[in-house]
Amino acid sequence: MGREGWIRRLGPWVGIGTSPAALMTGGGVGRGLRGGELVVALVAGTALLAALAVTQGVLGQRTRRSLGALTAGPLGELGSRRSASVVMLAMMLGWFGVNVGVAGVATARLLGVSDVAGVALFAVLMLAVAWRGLGALSWSALAAGVATAAIAAYGLHLAFADHPVTLSGGRAGEEPIGLAAAVALVVGYGAAFSLRTPDFTSDLARPRQVLWCALAGLAAPLLAFALAGAALHAATGTWDLADVLRDLGSAEGAYLFVAVGFTGSVLTNIWSGALSLSDAAPAVPHRAAMVLVAAAGAAIAAGGFADLMLPWLTVMALAAPGLVAVCLVHVARNASPVSGYRRAGLYAWAAGFLCGIVLHVAGSALALPAAAVVPALAYWAFGPRGQRNLVDANAGG
Repeated sequence: MGREGWIRRLGPWVGIGTSPAALMTGGGVGRGLRGGELVVALVAGTALLAALAVTQGVLGQRTRRSLGALTAGPLGELGSRRSASVVMLAMMLGWFGVNVGVAGVATARLLGVSDVAGVALFAVLMLAVAWRGLGALSWSALAAGVATAAIAAYGLHLAFADHPVTLSGGRAGEEPIGLAAAVALVVGYGAAFSLRTPDFTSDLARPRQVLWCALAGLAAPLLAFALAGAALHAATGTWDLADVLRDLGSAEGAYLFVAVGFTGSVLTNIWSGALSLSDAAPAVPHRAAMVLVAAAGAAIAAGGFADLMLPWLTVMALAAPGLVAVCLVHVARNASPVSGYRRAGLYAWAAGFLCGIVLHVAGSALALPAAAVVPALAYWAFGPRGQRNLVDANAGG
């Protein structure tokens, strides 16, 4: 595979990098920081997030494994099915509900139908795209990402027509936060995606193709959108471009931006959620799992539970870095797989997750780093030593 090899898997990465939520993340950081410190936080956070995503993506590429099969190494096959796959399924259902709740309402406004009908229509459309396979999903997400960037550029042009573009003046830094907290906010935005990148890299030919996906699909657009969101907040007092467009008299543009902007994220929610469900319940085929994920997520969205899901998803995001860490240590050591539970991996992951939650509740910016470092150190100290290469041990893991 040449350039086409990585471009055909670029869509899922672009879907995260160009989401309207990326603008909001930058705006949230811009509310707490300004000037050079703001830029440093966004660059550092984006770099760390991309590094996490590349690390996990390369593990998937080298072992030819999706996330469920990859976590079976440090957690054990049964342990992975009953813990990591269930956690990932919960994440994807929650994110699907949140994303479709927002995009579905925007679709309803565009078509002049009820909110429930808009949610159902958007969910069915996304399911139809995912149904055609990973190739169709990726290309559709890429097209939606390009369209979102174009709409965002148009909206920002209108927004800044009467406002100066600045990262140090206006409303920038009006509610100060620490640099570490700001970096953690950016990493937390894509932590769940960084964990599941093997779902989209396991069939790539070379590690550098994963790197190109991360740089071109995630890092570059995310940094651009985050900086734009910070500047938008500094100029207008809000980082929600849809609100700005609506206030400028372009309601249709606002709804289109939201509906198209969440397309890539929702498609990956369906795909990874279905993989997790099939891994947790092997009797459920992948396509049946996609239907179940879409139906359950749409019910969450239509029921108006999206706002209730956000605190849950914030906590769930703390589970992602620890899983990346134990997977990395396991593959680095070429440790042998087991069919049941691997207690060292499960305990190491749980310890990091618990540390992250405690620090998060305490308001510490160290929650996300601790959720990654503690499992890595614990599994390195108490995990198995290398015996044989995972690539040659697919049957057992």
